[in-house]
Amino acid sequence: MSEFLIVFAITLLILGGLAVALFFGRAPVYQISREEALSLLNELVNGTLTELKWLVFIGHAIPMDPQLNDLRLECSAIELAAEQGDKVNFVANLKRYNGVGIEHIRSVITDLEKLIADAPVYKSF
Repeated sequence: MSEFLIVFAITLLILGGLAVALFFGRAPVYQISREEALSLLNELVNGTLTELKWLVFIGHAIPMDPQLNDLRLECSAIELAAEQGDKVNFVANLKRYNGVGIEHIRSVITDLEKLIADAPVYKSF
């Protein structure tokens, strides 16, 4: 009987700790900075980006930066256009899209560079 109580107490402590961790914890959020997104887009244009990184970028919303999320939606629209074969097509080499798609990505890069340049600079003391 005492063994049962010990096992029950240990299990209760573990489950209680798990419940507290789940209650006070927060869900993981995909967070990417503008500079990281710019690097990701440049890798796509250069043909060095993996497909998984690209699909994660276009597939997850970025709630902490609405302007970056708008650019992500533009990239998602380019992907959708390539899937439908609407002027933008997938290619078999390391670059994901044909020339038209790469030009669309370059325009997104230009917009993102403007966002980065216009971002206010601050220091925390």
